[in-house]
Amino acid sequence: MRKIQIISFFLSLTFFAPAQSNAIDAKAVAKAQIEKYRERVIKGEKMEDLARAYSEDKASALKGGLILNVKKGQMDPEFEKVAFSLKQGQVSEVFETVYGYHFIQLVRKHGELVDVRHLLIIPN
Repeated sequence: MRKIQIISFFLSLTFFAPAQSNAIDAKAVAKAQIEKYRERVIKGEKMEDLARAYSEDKASALKGGLILNVKKGQMDPEFEKVAFSLKQGQVSEVFETVYGYHFIQLVRKHGELVDVRHLLIIPN
C-alpha cells in the first residue's frame, strides 16, 4: 500500500511540474518581447505604430495605445503609479500588472488626469 501512495505522489509532481515551468517560460518570453518593443520606441519608432501592431489590449491598440483621462483609482494600481510618475513624452520601463507586461508613454497631464499610450503583452 505504501508503494502505491509513493508512486502516486511522484506522478502528481511529474504532472504539475511542466505546467509551472511553461508558465515561467511564457512570462520570460512575454517580458523579452515587450522589452524589444520598448527599445524600438526609445530608438525613435512611434509608440502608436507599435501599439497598433503588437499590443494585446485590443481596445486601446485600435487607437495607437491611447488611453485618455486616466484618473487615480480607475486603473490597476501599478499602472497608475507608473503613469502618474512620468513626465510628458517620457517612456516608462517595462512593468508587470495582473494583466501582463506593459510600458507607457505619457502624452499629457491635465489637472488630476493623464493621457497615456501603452503597449500590453499577455503571457500565454
